[in-house]
Formats: sequence, C-alpha cells, structure tokens
Amino acid sequence: MSTQSLGIILWLVLMLLAIPYVRHAKHPRAKPLAAYMVFVTLFSVGAAVMFSVLLMLLSGYGGLDTLHDFPGAAIFLTLVFIPAFLLGRWQLKKPPRQVPVE
Repeated sequence: MSTQSLGIILWLVLMLLAIPYVRHAKHPRAKPLAAYMVFVTLFSVGAAVMFSVLLMLLSGYGGLDTLHDFPGAAIFLTLVFIPAFLLGRWQLKKPPRQVPVE
C-alpha cells in the first residue's frame, strides 16, 4: 500500500473520530456543525500543505525510498497529521466571531 493511500485511509478515519472530539472540545458558543466544518477544513488544508512540503523536501534530498516501508511512512504521516490537528484544534477553541448588527 502506498503512503498516499495509507494517508487517505488514515484521514478518513480521523475525520470520523473528529466528530465526538469536536463536540467535546469546541468553544461553548460555537455551533457543533460549524465547529466541525472549521476543524475539518483547517485539518485537511493543513495536512495537504504539510504532505506537499514534506514530500518536496524528501524528494529534494533523495529520501523518497524511506516511504516504501511502514516505519518511514508512519513517521511521515505523523509529521503531516499532528501539525494539521494542532491547527484545527487551535481554531476550534477560539470563540465564534460576533457579527455586528446594523
């Protein structure tokens, strides 16, 4: 199984696990669906950016062979998903913006 396939499967599992996490961790004033959508969006964009950057760095240094074995792929995906999770969690904890009434 390639790192990309493993990453997509892991992403889907994490999005399912994020449902109860977001419900518990969201700001009290945030609506659950809106909080989940913010988390999923930032997590997905952050993971895609980290995946691309790390892949470019590995290819530049000739380290793409490390992704063919499980420990290398696991470390790579950990380096992708942990910063993405922290980005989504940071935004999740912020209070929702108040729209001024005119």
